[in-house]
Amino acid sequence: MHLSGPFVFGPGYEQKVAEIMRRINAPPQRLPGRAWLLLLLVMFTSALQRLHAQDDASNPGQSRFSAEAATTFNKRCTACHTYGKGIKVGPDLKGVTERRKRTWLLRFIHGSAGVISSGDPIATSLFAQFKQQRMPDWTDLSEKQINDILDYLAIGGPDIKPLDERNAELATEAEIETGRQLFFNQMPFKRDGKPCATCHSVQGSGLRGGSLGPNLSDVYFKYQDEALTTFLRHPCFGWDTSILSGNYLTAKESFALKAFLRQAALQQSKNAASSSITTSSAVNGETTQPGKSKGAQLGPTRSNEGGSSR
Repeated sequence: MHLSGPFVFGPGYEQKVAEIMRRINAPPQRLPGRAWLLLLLVMFTSALQRLHAQDDASNPGQSRFSAEAATTFNKRCTACHTYGKGIKVGPDLKGVTERRKRTWLLRFIHGSAGVISSGDPIATSLFAQFKQQRMPDWTDLSEKQINDILDYLAIGGPDIKPLDERNAELATEAEIETGRQLFFNQMPFKRDGKPCATCHSVQGSGLRGGSLGPNLSDVYFKYQDEALTTFLRHPCFGWDTSILSGNYLTAKESFALKAFLRQAALQQSKNAASSSITTSSAVNGETTQPGKSKGAQLGPTRSNEGGSSR
């Protein structure tokens, strides 16, 4: 059996399949249908994991953390704590992994009541400082979940911004070019999204786009950076149910498109300004012929209108 299209696996997957079939002592043609289905699911899951790993690897400067840890922090911690914005109900948690030992934090988060009642000097001091308002005992969180939250805080916590939230003015020439190629389908999207030029066009690009949707030459100035970032996270073609909202563009692709649209908007603004100056000059009669100055175009002066014999 050979899989292609969306089922693209790493090298050696066929040998792995053969090994699985050898272990269950069944040739491919006699493998039960449910076993085949299970095998496909295992390989498909592995492929998806590799895909996401590749996306992460393509952004080496991007900090990696558990999405669950960030969600848990936002749901459970932000009601009483800030990150770098000062005291709220409880202490500011920025730098907490440097101020306190990891083992102490694990014990305190799991059961602050027990740590306080044990007479722990740090715990009792905090209890007194914050008007005897005790932190809830998060006994339902595993040690790994707490460690993931602490790791998240250690690398920047809420200050960490996804790649696509970078301001487009920070884009490199290479990122802008990537955005241009993605827009005009010269480079495919990793998750099979439809190219922008299917429905949209950009003036001054030198390439032809579609007319089904609006012209996007000035869309960056219209929405600005943050709103455009949010827009690009969702498919703009609701009619295509094969593309899920959470599985559309990678963060890298989204940023590249945003950077290209910013450059397009800047270029259109520059062209419009240049056209306005040219039009104004023509209206005021200041248009000059190539190679001639304004003075050279003036008619004969009164002193030599009739010509001169000298």
